[in-house]
Amino acid sequence: MESNLLISNSTQFPIAMPSDLKTIEYLIDDTYISSLLQIKFENEKNHQMIYEGFSDVDMIYYYVHQRKDIQKSKQRKSSTKLEYIRELLQFYRYLMNSQEFLRQDVDGFIENSLFKNLKQRHIDAYQQWLSTYRYGKKQELYRVTTLSRKLVILKSFFKFLFESSFIQVPIYTRILDAKITKDDLPNRDLEENEVKALLEFYKGNILKTTLIKLLATTGMRIRELAEANWGNISKDTNGYWLEIIGKGNKKREVKILNHVFMDLCKLRERRGLSNQITKTDTNPFFPNKMNHHYSFKYLSKYVIEMIKDSALPFVTDSKRTGNISPHFFRHHYACRSIEKGANIYQVSRSLGHESIQTTELYLAKMMNRSQHASNVWDDEAY
Repeated sequence: MESNLLISNSTQFPIAMPSDLKTIEYLIDDTYISSLLQIKFENEKNHQMIYEGFSDVDMIYYYVHQRKDIQKSKQRKSSTKLEYIRELLQFYRYLMNSQEFLRQDVDGFIENSLFKNLKQRHIDAYQQWLSTYRYGKKQELYRVTTLSRKLVILKSFFKFLFESSFIQVPIYTRILDAKITKDDLPNRDLEENEVKALLEFYKGNILKTTLIKLLATTGMRIRELAEANWGNISKDTNGYWLEIIGKGNKKREVKILNHVFMDLCKLRERRGLSNQITKTDTNPFFPNKMNHHYSFKYLSKYVIEMIKDSALPFVTDSKRTGNISPHFFRHHYACRSIEKGANIYQVSRSLGHESIQTTELYLAKMMNRSQHASNVWDDEAY
């Protein structure tokens, strides 16, 4: 029997099938981890396989919620867990829709687990399906950045299953890389004159101008800004510094320029909040009307809509595809920092990138132009 594809490319999975609802509730709730740990302990005590009695869904749950570090602060964030659950459930739904095929394709089919029946050819088939799957109203293919994220999560999960002896075949070795190059990234150019145009358009609106300045001059991710506390501000001879927690729960500091800090203080005064610097202050660094932290998703949408509403020429340019999101300001910060004399290592560290290669992708277009051979030519040549 042919096993080049388990499911046709036209197959559409609902986001939450009726039978999935309890599964999703279970996977999101982190209170069950102690029960699974107790089963593991009992299995070991009784000289059984450590994960004896675990279902496929239990293994997804344990993988997502397991402790990765002795320090609680360094555990996976809830948003990261949700991302892992979403990607692994997409794969599991694919298997659920393929189980009749698997029963016929695999000799000695093992009941009560789809993962245990998987062979390398099935992983190859899934990757072929994933690379040609079209989703949404526009029936678009997944971008390379999306494919890369999905495959990284899947590879890590199946490596965990193999090393835990839940599966016997190292199928994670068949999962391909989806290397991201500068050509795979969307155009996220945001020039200095464009940021200034936004500030001029919203002149007099302290909330919007302060938000734009904070993003443009610090390179913070929108989530880092939304979740920062006022107590994380400090001051030294070089100015004001904000300690933030980035991806992977890694701490770093960003500098808040003096005039931006003064604008922020004005905004906070209007909100009735103190601007006295004290480490014990858990009030939000950038407060909403209720003086609570913004939801980072809400704040991201707010920035997108704010820029769209300006209807400035660079926003409505027919050549621009998609919305200008908060992430554009990280690219802006990286490019302007290089232009002002910073080196790529300083920029990478300031942005909180794990790898300098990520920073190079941000700067690829600008660096290509700055290092172009034509720059040695005199404008008056010929």
